[in-house]
Amino acid sequence: MPQNTASAGQLHSRERTLATVIEAIDTDAPATKAKLAEAVGLSPNYLSEVLQELKSKGMVRKAYVVDDSAIFSHVEDVSNLWQSAVDQEVQATEGLFDRLQRLNDVTLKQYRAAKAAFCGEAVAEAADQLEPLTNERYSAVLSELRSYTITTDWPGNRIAAALATIAVNLEIIGDRACLIADAVEETDATPAGAVHERTVEIFEAGERINEYVEAILFDRELEMLETLHATERTVHRDLQELFELVTAYDPDTYGYLVTVTRTLERIIHYWVSAAETAVRIHTGLDPGHIGI
Repeated sequence: MPQNTASAGQLHSRERTLATVIEAIDTDAPATKAKLAEAVGLSPNYLSEVLQELKSKGMVRKAYVVDDSAIFSHVEDVSNLWQSAVDQEVQATEGLFDRLQRLNDVTLKQYRAAKAAFCGEAVAEAADQLEPLTNERYSAVLSELRSYTITTDWPGNRIAAALATIAVNLEIIGDRACLIADAVEETDATPAGAVHERTVEIFEAGERINEYVEAILFDRELEMLETLHATERTVHRDLQELFELVTAYDPDTYGYLVTVTRTLERIIHYWVSAAETAVRIHTGLDPGHIGI
C-alpha cells in the first residue's frame, strides 16, 4: 500500500512538471533551453528529458512552441491535473458561465428575430435592435475573462481562452443574424413555395442545434455532441439540396437566397464549434479523441 501511494505521488509530480513546462513555454516563450530551465526551476538534464517527451508527442514543437491540438490529444498525460483544474475552474467561473448563458440568450433572440423577418412575422425587437444588448453582454464576458486570465495558471488560463472563443462565436452569431434580417429588409420579394419552406426548416434545425450547444456547455451533457453532429450533417445535406433549388430564380432573388442560406450555414458552424470547444473545456480532450 505505501508503494502504491508513492507511485501516485510520483505520477502527480510528473503531471505537475509537464504542466509547468507547458505553461512556461506558452506564456513566456523563452528563447533558449537555458532560460526555460531557469524559468521552471529544473536542471538542464531533467528539462531535456521532459522536452524530449513533449516533443515526441507533438505537444511542443521546435523553437519551444506549444501545439494546442497535440496537447488535447495527449492530455491523458496531464489528465489528473486538467480534470482537477476543470472542476476548480468551473466552480470559480460559475458567474462567468452565467454571463455566457445571458449572451447566448440574446444572440438566440437575434437568430429567432431573423427567422421571423424571413417568414414575414412581427417581433417585439428586431435583430438590429438587440445588437447593443449583445455587445454589452459580450463585453462583460471578455472583461471578466481578462481579469480571470491574469490571476490563474495553466491550464486555467487555457480554459479561460477557450471560453473566450465561445463568447466570440456567440457574438458572431448575433452579427450574422443581423445580416439575414438586413437582407430580408432590403429585398423586394421573398420566394414562396418549396424554397421558402426548406429555408424555414433550416432555421428550425439551427434552433435545435442551439439546444444541444446549451446542454453541452451549461449542463455538461456531453453525450449530446453525437446528436448535434448528426443534425449538422442533415442540415448540410439539406443546404446542398436547397442551393440547387435556388439556381432557378432570377439573379437578384438568387443573390438574396444565397446570402440567407450561406449565412445560416455559418451560424450553424459557429454553434457547432462552440459545442466542440465546450467538450474540450469539460474533458480536456479533443472531441475526435473521445468516445461520446
